[in-house]
Amino acid sequence: MRVLWLIMSVLSVFLIIACNKAGNYDNPGLCDNEWSPNISMAELQSLYQGETTGIQEDWVIEAYVISSDQQGNFFGSIHIQDHPSNPSVGFEVLLDLPDTHLFFPPSRRVLINLKGLYMGKSRGNFQLGGVNSFFDQYKVGRLPGNIIENHIQLTCLEPVTIVPKAISLEKLEDENAGIYIEIDSGQFPEELLGQTYAEPKEETSRQLQDCQGNYIEMLNSGYADFASKLLPSGSGKIMGVLTKDGDDLRIQISKLSELVFTNERCPSGPDPMSSNNLLISEIADPDNNNEARFLELYNAGDEELPLLGWKLERYTNDNLNVGTEIDLSELSIIAEGTIIIASNALVFEEVFGFPPNLEGGKSRAADSNGDDNLVLRDPFGIVKDIFGRIGEDGSNTDHEFEDGKAQRISGISQGNPIYNPSEWILYNDTGLEGTLNLPQLAPEDFSPGVHNR
Repeated sequence: MRVLWLIMSVLSVFLIIACNKAGNYDNPGLCDNEWSPNISMAELQSLYQGETTGIQEDWVIEAYVISSDQQGNFFGSIHIQDHPSNPSVGFEVLLDLPDTHLFFPPSRRVLINLKGLYMGKSRGNFQLGGVNSFFDQYKVGRLPGNIIENHIQLTCLEPVTIVPKAISLEKLEDENAGIYIEIDSGQFPEELLGQTYAEPKEETSRQLQDCQGNYIEMLNSGYADFASKLLPSGSGKIMGVLTKDGDDLRIQISKLSELVFTNERCPSGPDPMSSNNLLISEIADPDNNNEARFLELYNAGDEELPLLGWKLERYTNDNLNVGTEIDLSELSIIAEGTIIIASNALVFEEVFGFPPNLEGGKSRAADSNGDDNLVLRDPFGIVKDIFGRIGEDGSNTDHEFEDGKAQRISGISQGNPIYNPSEWILYNDTGLEGTLNLPQLAPEDFSPGVHNR
């Protein structure tokens, strides 16, 4: 009877969700009867008081699925986050249901009816589900399969693109567990090469590290399809769900393709070519001469920094992919010194009276008209500084400098891989979102090569 009940439970969930899985929304009542979200995931998380609690209110959250058990590295749960890009919070939803990817595929929007569910925290990870009781101590358990349909609804929206939150290992301590991230540069330690992703039938942690010695544990299931495959010897990026094990952070992938290690390994020993002290200090778009655009870099460190392998990337408008890049390898920047990359070297010299250090060219980072996003990346692919938010057009935002300039305030001595408008003074022709409506004229309103320390 127990086996029969389990089979019937799974079939009931499948019958209800199968039409959604197939993308067939011709049933006019299906989409009309979607629940209405009335509380955000962040608001729900803020209500946690330190112990597992049953939810009695008629609350509904919307969320996006970011995990999959198709390759066996997740089991008995789905992971969700509040937005498909730039998420702030995530939950693990425990389910007594095999093959959850058939019912709640990754990249799909779901609605969750919270009434009757329990919210808790396990090893630092927020959870939703049913309840288990141990000697009057309650913890979140798996939601029985026969009532999942009462609490989770797959919406009629087509799958969305889940944009991983890009972060370097050195900044992971600032992130919230439960969201989908991309670590921009990592490799397995040399002593692990030749080993497999996981021991047979055992949960296995494999350490990932970057070129600066920062590390994170990668969690793999011994039942995953790729458990017996050898760890790659190169370096590159990895995408997955960020989880916690107490005070330690871990990353867990759904499929092997989320690990892209196609680059060479980091050089052995300390790397003198990377630095946290190199930053973008000024970006110029003169109102009276768009040929005189330039970008200034400042070395706040106390040693000269060769820029072999460094790059400036431009993400035009709201593009999520790099449009163009400038190779800085031929340059070196002295301690507390600046370098200038001009859009047009001849025009820059005519206007400002001296030549730039490098001509960047048209449609590149030094030729922005004020609504693009710029990234400074070190030789190992790590983002060291950023201006703007990738995927967001800068027009009418707190990172617009059209017909003006973006100037780093004094006292900033390190780059920041997450844009912080409080580090900048923005001059433009709109004055929105805390910027200044004060177009700038060249040469009088600019001071290339002289950073206000």
